[in-house]
Amino acid sequence: MKIPRLAMLWGAALALALAATAAFAQAAPAQSQAPKMAPRYFEKLSYPKLHEIKAPDIVQETLPNGLRLLLVEDHDLPEIHFHAVVKGGRLAEPKHKAGLTELFGEVQRTGGTKSMSGDAADEYLERIGASIETDVDESYSTASGKCLTETLDKVLPLYAEFLMAPGLTQDKIDLAKTHMKGMIARRNDDAFGLTYREFVKLIYGKDSPYARQFEYDDVDGLTRDDLVAYHALCYHPDQTILAVWGDFKVPEMRTKLAKAFGDWKKGEKPLTLEEPFVFPPAPSLNYVEKKDVEQAFILMGHLSLKMDDPDYPAVLVMSEILGGGMSSRLFVEVREKRGLAYSASGAVAPAYDHQGAFYVFASTKPSTMSQTLALIIEEIKRIQKEPVTDEEMRLAKEGYLNRYAFQFDSTAKVVERMQTYLFYGYPLDFNQTLRDKVEKVTKEDVLRVAKKTLMPDALAILAVGKQSDWDKPLSTFGTVNTIDITIPEPKAKETVPEATPETLAKGKEILMAAAKAAGEKALRELKDLTTESAVTVTTPGGPMELKAHTVFVLPDRICTTVATPMGEMVQVLDAGKAWMSMGGRVRDLPGTMVDEMKRAVWSGDGALMTLRGALEDKVKAQYIGKAKFQDKEVQDVYVTLPTGTMHLYIAPDTKEVAGLKRRGLGESGPTDVVEVFSKYQAFSGLKVPMETREDENGETAESAKLSDAKVNAGFSEDIFKKPEAKPEDKK
Repeated sequence: MKIPRLAMLWGAALALALAATAAFAQAAPAQSQAPKMAPRYFEKLSYPKLHEIKAPDIVQETLPNGLRLLLVEDHDLPEIHFHAVVKGGRLAEPKHKAGLTELFGEVQRTGGTKSMSGDAADEYLERIGASIETDVDESYSTASGKCLTETLDKVLPLYAEFLMAPGLTQDKIDLAKTHMKGMIARRNDDAFGLTYREFVKLIYGKDSPYARQFEYDDVDGLTRDDLVAYHALCYHPDQTILAVWGDFKVPEMRTKLAKAFGDWKKGEKPLTLEEPFVFPPAPSLNYVEKKDVEQAFILMGHLSLKMDDPDYPAVLVMSEILGGGMSSRLFVEVREKRGLAYSASGAVAPAYDHQGAFYVFASTKPSTMSQTLALIIEEIKRIQKEPVTDEEMRLAKEGYLNRYAFQFDSTAKVVERMQTYLFYGYPLDFNQTLRDKVEKVTKEDVLRVAKKTLMPDALAILAVGKQSDWDKPLSTFGTVNTIDITIPEPKAKETVPEATPETLAKGKEILMAAAKAAGEKALRELKDLTTESAVTVTTPGGPMELKAHTVFVLPDRICTTVATPMGEMVQVLDAGKAWMSMGGRVRDLPGTMVDEMKRAVWSGDGALMTLRGALEDKVKAQYIGKAKFQDKEVQDVYVTLPTGTMHLYIAPDTKEVAGLKRRGLGESGPTDVVEVFSKYQAFSGLKVPMETREDENGETAESAKLSDAKVNAGFSEDIFKKPEAKPEDKK
């Protein structure tokens, strides 16, 4: 049985601000009531008033072509930084071109420029200790650069060319598409990531550029012409703000920038980005089933305010008190007093140019899901009904004001913030003004904005996990909308002829002959198969040699123990679930990998389970015709299985399965997986291939050489017993 490759595992973090509670992953012991708590050590601390912060002098200039400059001299280190913000981003992406800006953001840099390839640029910049990076956001794109003072004249022309004339080469477009497809394939693996993703759709609408999701067919449909058109639409000097700071004199830098960007032409007309329509907040109760997680994840909220709303200072304090950190009501009431959640936090997260969101997040044991949800709603309502305490006000303000200093601890932070304010049309002293207003917020202000901005009766509530394990069904709270997170398969590139009675009969006949050739009696009596093999897995760092011991128990249990350079790893598929352990850590495997392991049951060891299914009349086989496989003539049989379909290639003389082709999950998403079987040998009457090779996209991904196999040798149930997860494994 083949080994599912570790490269398919990956993690992602929740994009909302959950860092404040992520370190507290293990729930406190559950308590029936909420006891009074003595002040904790950090609540007893007091701080002197912060010193006034002096921002660096920022020189604003505008070149004749409309390029706006922010220049700051900083001679502490002999280096110079560039950061360009270009109007556009996802708001400039046509609705039918989902994924365009993500593709552009990568290829703008990797595709090099018209005068230098991306690979050559990498080598050139690395040699002189410089860097250039690009990215995209909702309403803008960015290009950042860094160099030593002495290499400015070598880097600035190249940096300017990345903005004005990117190469956008086809080979890098293809590579970036592969990366994007890999993102799609694994987007449901991480519970935090999918919870945030689906929540944003509930808040803004699934077609909004703030929440739009691209699929395989979207990526396949993007072309170089699309990238060129996007660049032509957005990349003009009068739509760009360029900040430069570091070891230079302003007059000299102004001259160099004017020369580097002097040929950059204004756009024919200004780019207009319309704010997408967003439906008013409306209550909804939503569920995503994810069976491979140990927790229940709750994310709820609604649309909120913009950054320049007059109520924002008071909302900021209210947000801090409700869910901002260890002293917040949510953290104390939900986690510390009642032990209901591994983490609990909330905030109002405004945006500069559109309505932001109010959200509350919690992860809890399945057995306390409904209690946690009910308590969170209760806390949202409570802050609307009664004034907060003086102590809560003190902690909230001090928390904000003490963090405020860290917004000025580097020139980069100051300059980029000023650049952001200028881009969105905010006053450059917005941050200082906000701080002054926060200091003046009263308890009455907090109560007023809580009543005004929080809408507990209009919450979009999303719960993710395995509902059958929850203490109460989600429907306890209202009518539930179940969200389907199935990833749409790309359009089929293969057309299989329509089956006829003749082709079905011929297919069954060929498959039965292959089953008999494999050892019909041994195949019918097969209960378990234990194998020892040497496996070579292709990784980004080169081939990796492994030793594997696999126990396959019919019909669908697999335990593989792998000796790796990092230590022993165990992977188990049992009862439709899968987990792995290594180095004392235990993790459930994501759904994508579970599906791949289920497919491996039918294709492994020369497709033994498929042949057994033919003997038991449990698979459908259609004869397609003669075909070429590995330069040999074979009989092509199209087999329909519980996990999908595949082509089995049967040698007409020996009746052995020479190989197969099926859809599988590769590093770039769904792909055609070809498995090649050779050098069959009989063990207790059962013929299995001694050598197996798996190819993806025409390249070898994995190969294995069998050294021994035992038929019906028996096994210990202990190998399928999942070790107890440590607290850190549950994060």
